[in-house]
Amino acid sequence: MNDCIACDSKLIKINEFVSKCKRCNFFKSNLKPGFGREIEGITELRKKNFRKIINKIISFNNSKDFKILEIGSGSGFFIEECEKYNLSITGSEADFNQLIGLKKKFPKTIKIALPLSRSETYNIGKYDIIIFNDVFEHLSNLDEVISQLSVLLDKNGKIIINLPSSDGIIFKISSLLYKLGIKNFYNRLWQKNLSSPHLSYFNNLNLKYLLEKFGYKLIYADSLDTVSNTGNFKRLNSTIDNKFTCIILSIILILFYLIQKILPKDIIFHIYSK
Repeated sequence: MNDCIACDSKLIKINEFVSKCKRCNFFKSNLKPGFGREIEGITELRKKNFRKIINKIISFNNSKDFKILEIGSGSGFFIEECEKYNLSITGSEADFNQLIGLKKKFPKTIKIALPLSRSETYNIGKYDIIIFNDVFEHLSNLDEVISQLSVLLDKNGKIIINLPSSDGIIFKISSLLYKLGIKNFYNRLWQKNLSSPHLSYFNNLNLKYLLEKFGYKLIYADSLDTVSNTGNFKRLNSTIDNKFTCIILSIILILFYLIQKILPKDIIFHIYSK
C-alpha cells in the first residue's frame, strides 16, 4: 500500500525500510510482522502506566460495572492490574505460546485474533472498553482491525490506544542519529530484527485522523512515561551486548527520567468513542 492510512496521501520512502507521509507525518515500515516479547527491565514502569490508564477508565464511569477487552495481552500485566481493582477484564493473544501461559495464569482469558472472521464474531459478546496496550504499532492491516471493532464494542463503548509517538524526543533524536550514520538507536526504536517489529509510528494528530475515518471521536488525550529511574540496565542489556555501553546509556536514561516531564512526550494515550 502506497497511500497513508491516516490521510490517504502518498507515502515517500525515506530509508531502506521506512516510508513517511509528508502531509501528516505518518511513518510505515516494510518490516515483517511477528509476535512480540516482553522487554526486560520495564515491568514496573508498565504497571505504573497501566494504573494511570485504569484510574482514567474508572473516572469515565460511575461504577466498576463495565467489561474490558485487551487486544494482545502478552504476559498479562494489564490483566493483573485490572484484577487488583476488581474489574471485569478479558485478555486475548494471537501468539499461541503466550496464550498457553495466559490461560494457565488467567483461566478465563480467551484468544481473539484480529481481523475476525464472520463465524468468530457471534460468541464473543460486547465490551464497554477495548484497549490496545503497546500493540497497535505492531499490527498490519489496521483498517481491517479498526473496522471490526464495532463487532466487539458496546453502543456507548470506548477504544483506548497507547503507543509510541513519532513526535517524541526519543524518536526525533534517533532519527537525527540515523541521518548521521548512527543507525543502532533508530533500528532499535523500530525493533528491527526483533520478533515483533513496529510496523507504524503515529503522532497525536494522524492517529486522530485514522480513528475519525471510522467514526470515532477523540474524547481524551494524554501521555505515558517512557523511562523510570530503575531497571534501565536490564532493559538495555536485553538487546545490547556491550555492558559498558549499557552503563553509559543507563545513566543517560536516569537523567532523561528526571527531565522527561518537560520534553516532547514519547507515548501517546488516547481514548475514543462513537
